[in-house]
Amino acid sequence: MADSLPQRDAGGDRSRRLPLIDALRGVLLLAMASYHFSWDLANVRLVSWGVASDPLWRGYAAAIAGSFLLLSGISFRLSERRGFDPVRYGTRLLRLLLAAAIVSIGTYIVFPDAWVFFGILHMMLLASLLAPLLVRLPNGLLVLLAVAALILPQVWRSPAFDGIGWGVLGLAETPPVANDLVPLFPWIAPYIVGLVVGGPLARIDKEQAWPLPRRAYWLASLGRHSLLFYLLHQPLLYGLAVGLASVIPVDPAVQRAGFVADCRMEYERHGATGEMSERFCGCVATSVDDTGIWQSRDGDPTFEPLLATAVQACQSPPPGDLPGPAASDEND
Repeated sequence: MADSLPQRDAGGDRSRRLPLIDALRGVLLLAMASYHFSWDLANVRLVSWGVASDPLWRGYAAAIAGSFLLLSGISFRLSERRGFDPVRYGTRLLRLLLAAAIVSIGTYIVFPDAWVFFGILHMMLLASLLAPLLVRLPNGLLVLLAVAALILPQVWRSPAFDGIGWGVLGLAETPPVANDLVPLFPWIAPYIVGLVVGGPLARIDKEQAWPLPRRAYWLASLGRHSLLFYLLHQPLLYGLAVGLASVIPVDPAVQRAGFVADCRMEYERHGATGEMSERFCGCVATSVDDTGIWQSRDGDPTFEPLLATAVQACQSPPPGDLPGPAASDEND
């Protein structure tokens, strides 16, 4: 989110920045907020959108995360224009570290079964630590590394990397559950591409590069405060979603659809095909349709034995807990 490596410049922090880059970051912040609020609404069962499992939603989230990392890589390269300032660099790393820790602690409190142990901020911190080494490599080699980072998790995974301890790599056969998991592979790839793209941009005169229309200045201002926006927006949006859920009547159809979506995502995470998950989760939902289970958003624990019986009757799922009616999982 934040630039990784500011450079020394007597003109002040704002003079070191390209307004267009800040404006693009502002657009991404708004896109991120739209995704997160959609996830919040689905999480509290106000809507039946498959935000955590639908390929289009997942693609939207991936595009946002990749674009943030791309811009971060560009910003790192641009920061070299007037030299390296180790104090400012260290300060920025510390800010990212603290922000990532806040996200991890906060999500552990709210979502202990799917807390964010390595999300977008953690990935930006790791990329920023690697960037001083990567930036010394020729562009051709950087491109090859980016391609390799994209391909590696698609062609090789191992159960040896299962578990939260290795989750940072992204090479687990069964990835750990987290509401935001952005591991090294493949997510270092867009950052590396940003380092490559930022090279030619760094040679452009900042004062003459892509003048920003006045009506877009507010986006640039938003982009300059991206870290603060990131930390504040989700607690506010999630609180709004919870508040709406407390006054809007329960829609049983939405409750049921949300359960089936979460069930399928968990079932497929353990290797089941889409057809198998659809058949199994549809069977479980149908088995409890007449119990009143879909009348509550909070997942009444008295219904757990009914769900357990339905699971056994429909065919036991792979190892792992079946998500309850109010459970949810987010991946951005």
